[in-house]
Amino acid sequence: MRFLALLLALLLAGCVSDGRNLQPGVHDAAAVRAEMGAPAEVLKAPHGGEVWFYPRGRVGRETYRAEIGPDGKLLQVEQVLYEKNFDRIIDGKTTREELRLMLGPPVQEWIGINGWEIIWDYPYRWAQMPWMLHVGIDQKGVVTSQFRRNDLTAAAERL
Repeated sequence: MRFLALLLALLLAGCVSDGRNLQPGVHDAAAVRAEMGAPAEVLKAPHGGEVWFYPRGRVGRETYRAEIGPDGKLLQVEQVLYEKNFDRIIDGKTTREELRLMLGPPVQEWIGINGWEIIWDYPYRWAQMPWMLHVGIDQKGVVTSQFRRNDLTAAAERL
């Protein structure tokens, strides 16, 4: 019986919130941490506050971005891995830092086939299907390209 209680406690500890119960302007950073847990990454925001990232879901296909103002109050919580947000990435203009503030940490980073470009991978869901966003970044830290592919199609091609 003790084993079952311990197992249940461990399973419940693994359950984390997506922040839907948090209200901007009402809740503070401590409430965000209590509700969502420790962030995977914390970045300084241009306005002087912080941006906290929470990868969630199977294989990190959702990432929640909690923006904390300089006064410690929550400004917003949003899920950032979706098509319209990717459309804000501009080849030749968006920087590595801007991309990181927009989408958070990539699930994987690797060197492109050309040997000089770094590729950041972001898994996401679109139309209930698993997709992958690949973003190329040059040596100057500027986005060079992005490519979106269906993960199921790519898996079938490898067979």
